[in-house]
Amino acid sequence: MAENLLFEIGTEELPSSCIAEGIKNLKTLMEERLKQNRLGFLSVETYATPRRITAFVNCLEEKQAIQEKIITGPPSAIAFDRNGNHTDAAVGFAKSLNVDAGKLEEFKTERGTYLGIRMIEHSKSTVEVLPDLLKNLILLMSFSKQMTWGDYTARFARPIRWIAAIYGDDVVRFKFESIESSNKTYSHRILGAKPVIIPSPLKNENSYFEFLNKKCRVILNPEKRKEMILNSLKNLEEKKWEKKFKVIIDENLLNEVVNLVEFPNVLEGEFPDEFLYIPKEILIKAIQHHQRYFAVVDSSGEPATRFIIVQNGIEDKTGEIVKGNIRVLKARLNDAGFFYKEDKREDFKIWLDRLKGVIFYSGLGSLYDKSLRLQKICNFIAESLEKKGVLKKSSAKESIKDRLNRAGILCKCDLVTNLVVEFPELQGLVGREYAREKKEKEEVAEAIFEHYLPRFAGDILPETDTGSILSIADKVDTIAGMFLVGNIPSGSEDPFALRRKASGIILAALKKSYDIDLLKICEFTAGLYIKTVNFKNIDSQRTVREMADFIIARYRFRLEKQNKRTDIFDAVIETGRYTVVDFDLRCKAVEQYLEKEKIERLSEPMVRCKNIIKGKNFSQVDENLLNEEAEIKLHNQAVLIRNRIKIYMNSGKYHDALLLLVEFGGFINEFFDKVLVMDRDEAVRQNRINLVKDCTDVYYIFADFSKISQI
Repeated sequence: MAENLLFEIGTEELPSSCIAEGIKNLKTLMEERLKQNRLGFLSVETYATPRRITAFVNCLEEKQAIQEKIITGPPSAIAFDRNGNHTDAAVGFAKSLNVDAGKLEEFKTERGTYLGIRMIEHSKSTVEVLPDLLKNLILLMSFSKQMTWGDYTARFARPIRWIAAIYGDDVVRFKFESIESSNKTYSHRILGAKPVIIPSPLKNENSYFEFLNKKCRVILNPEKRKEMILNSLKNLEEKKWEKKFKVIIDENLLNEVVNLVEFPNVLEGEFPDEFLYIPKEILIKAIQHHQRYFAVVDSSGEPATRFIIVQNGIEDKTGEIVKGNIRVLKARLNDAGFFYKEDKREDFKIWLDRLKGVIFYSGLGSLYDKSLRLQKICNFIAESLEKKGVLKKSSAKESIKDRLNRAGILCKCDLVTNLVVEFPELQGLVGREYAREKKEKEEVAEAIFEHYLPRFAGDILPETDTGSILSIADKVDTIAGMFLVGNIPSGSEDPFALRRKASGIILAALKKSYDIDLLKICEFTAGLYIKTVNFKNIDSQRTVREMADFIIARYRFRLEKQNKRTDIFDAVIETGRYTVVDFDLRCKAVEQYLEKEKIERLSEPMVRCKNIIKGKNFSQVDENLLNEEAEIKLHNQAVLIRNRIKIYMNSGKYHDALLLLVEFGGFINEFFDKVLVMDRDEAVRQNRINLVKDCTDVYYIFADFSKISQI
């Protein structure tokens, strides 16, 4: 009979960033380990709070599934003598398994026919399997930030303090370091902090939710904690404030706060209105960032003096908690206001001069040097987009190049302002506000903020052309510099967040339909560095290719995150073309084609061509040596279809281009069926190989379809 399994790892306070990792990690590992151990189950659900990561396995079978296993021994060729009797090799193999040689039988494998035996792997009870399974599962869990504690060798996000493991009515007994598993959990640290026996058996995860809520004052499900917070905020807005004020819900802040509390309690504070002179965006960010408060605006959208605190379970009956938080926020706003007033005495000219003394990175010049490069990279991108008709060529008094030049030289200035030096999280926001105050063009001011986007996964992307181009230029410049000095990400190490920057380039280009050529941009940017910096033993062409490969690889990562086929990416990348929108459209066209058709109609003719030309030398096709009707027809079609495919792709008709290639495959198959490529005449033979190479190149305009799996 199937029973439910509860498995909980209790810890010291987990960082908010570790909780999502823990939920995902535990679910994946639990499912994998149960399947590996042949334990059937209905589903695995995982949840977490700052002090516990919990898995609930629904309907876990009471014993392992029986498995038949084939063990192979010697090849049949040496397992029998001339008379059909078992040889010493066969007898020895049977003896090693403690079976009679007469029970051996022959099995056909990819390597040939072998002598072997079918053996039944008997099942163990789930209670027998779980102790080692759960212990090893803890060891396998990994986090971006881990630690050891005490004298233990195990690593985890925070020290483990308890382990609860219950299958049906049974406690799953095992020891992890010095901690013995039990049927006990712990209540809220502040609202009780005592061990509590978990009732068993648990009907489902909701039973455990109710138990933790009533007996431990813990809300295990993060979605429920979020719902509680949002309901409290809505209640404030509609009932207490009568819709005169509104809480600014920053989704990332909300998710972080949800993972900082086990039982959320919403409190309202108010700071003096003397701080409302601080620019809106800066004020809101100052309220949100360090103390994780929610800012409030009035009905006109202007900042209010109210702010929201989400406390971990504590009711503020005396008002002391709110008073303490007001003191903390006032100190922070005092600092922000002081530095803002100091900055108002200065201007961009002073900040630009100050940038000359700030090193971008050792050996790569100053931030001022970087700003000058950004101007040039922005102009290079803008010119290429104008040529493609993506950007309109400006004839007005102020062109986009003027805006890019201004934004490029100013975008790093806020890094040396007093406010950003003290509060680094305000970079970009401060630059935008100060640019507005100094009467810069609005798109220039917006670009100063936008060029940092996206700052994290799921963040907003630049909206303006100036901001989008500057964002791409800034990220390419950083990647180029780091690659040229050898700071290339490896494994999980990426101290300069180059992967995030590469993703930002791809996302910004796709959002704005900028068909930028990554190879050309990387080559141009690397060239700017090489003109001013003496790099030792650098192969610039190879480095440029590595940069472009690194950036476009984030497109593949994007497909993986969306659970889409990555073999399509592998096929398209083989063409060696790195124009972002074209790359995206080719991938999407193949994906859509495969929804209705099989890849064989594209891949098989190409594979036949590739097999013929492998390891051969090539030259131009000599039309005078084309004798057979099928080869003349194929040559004519190769020339015709090559041109038509390019026309279709240039006009965005990628699906039509694919259908042309399907049609082209028919001519290739006819050619191979009717013409002998390896003719006795060397000149004819070479000419046909050249023709097959031309046909292969026609496919390579779009993709290497041989890379796509047949499903």
